[in-house]
Amino acid sequence: MTNHGRRQMATRSSFFQVALVLGLSLPSPAIERTIDEVTARKLVEGALPALGESRTSVQIGPWRYYWAPEFYTFSAWRAGERDVLLTYYFAVNPWTGDVWDAMGCKRITTQEIQKEQEAIWKRSGIPSEAREALRNKSPADCSAYMGTSGEKKK
Repeated sequence: MTNHGRRQMATRSSFFQVALVLGLSLPSPAIERTIDEVTARKLVEGALPALGESRTSVQIGPWRYYWAPEFYTFSAWRAGERDVLLTYYFAVNPWTGDVWDAMGCKRITTQEIQKEQEAIWKRSGIPSEAREALRNKSPADCSAYMGTSGEKKK
């Protein structure tokens, strides 16, 4: 290897070392999740009555939804008429506890969910100014055709 090649390699190595140190020392702007997967699952259970379902007749399991990796995602299913499988897909906002119909881009709420969300917010310690911004986070990009309330734009 020539001297020129060694200098180039040393320069690149130094550049990557500096970039690594700077990258590791910068504070992360992300806010840590305020709920865990168990709480998210309970919120999904609380959403079932809004869909006319009973907690005991529906099975809930994990579901990978690649368009919303920061959300907790679940599928819920039960046998329907004529042996047709009825399936629901949920995404739960990990900061606010908002439960979304992941396929319909619609928030699902009940009094039970609202009560738990208030408790989540009180425990989180996140400033109230951040609440609206966190509530506006939706699975995938529902914001493109949904209002901030989770209702379809007109």
